[in-house]
Amino acid sequence: MLHEVIGAESIVIQNSGHLIFEPNSDSKKLLIVFAYINQQLGTRSHSSFLRNVDCKKLFLNPGLNEWYQTGVPGVASSYSGLLAFLQGVRSKFADHEVLCLGHSMGGFPALGIGVGIGADRILASAPEYVLNTPNSLSVRHLKDTRIECGDLTPILSANSKSAITVLVGKQNAFDMDVARRLSEFPHTDVIELETGHNTFPYLKDVGRLGATLEAFVEGRNIRHIVSGV
Repeated sequence: MLHEVIGAESIVIQNSGHLIFEPNSDSKKLLIVFAYINQQLGTRSHSSFLRNVDCKKLFLNPGLNEWYQTGVPGVASSYSGLLAFLQGVRSKFADHEVLCLGHSMGGFPALGIGVGIGADRILASAPEYVLNTPNSLSVRHLKDTRIECGDLTPILSANSKSAITVLVGKQNAFDMDVARRLSEFPHTDVIELETGHNTFPYLKDVGRLGATLEAFVEGRNIRHIVSGV
């Protein structure tokens, strides 16, 4: 149970289809993974691509393709509630490096909440940082969803410590435009891949995803890994 780690004053939460905490590592690193589509933890959004990465891991799945605006069931019912929850987690792991990871929809909270809690490093794959813009994925899904936090510009502009790496596919014009604008924020590095929006699946298909994520957690430069040179 996560409450055994983050303190009795927090919400008592058991591992479920929306949250899995894996504490069995001596590493002083905590990786927070934001699922990118509504699928069960334990598949692509879970340990199948992080099995060999040595760190503590917290996996979150919102249950809906609503860009975390409605939180994560059993954890929080809003984006701000999820931010507050993870700020509490961050404070309980003050002696750890805290890392955030997200692809596509998961890239939005990885960026916004990651910077918000002062994560040490963030890896965001094909993310949006302003929701509901023309030609975006979010505008196709959010529709009547109440948007609590739809623009990460203020928090990304004020980022003072989180090292951000953005992966983007050259074949997706929308993603490339977003990545270009993201590159103008502090502490943000953009790496282009020879693919479209499916950056993580592409790296998996070419046999580089595991090595990329392992290098990210270890704090090594991933640029040569993702490029295959």
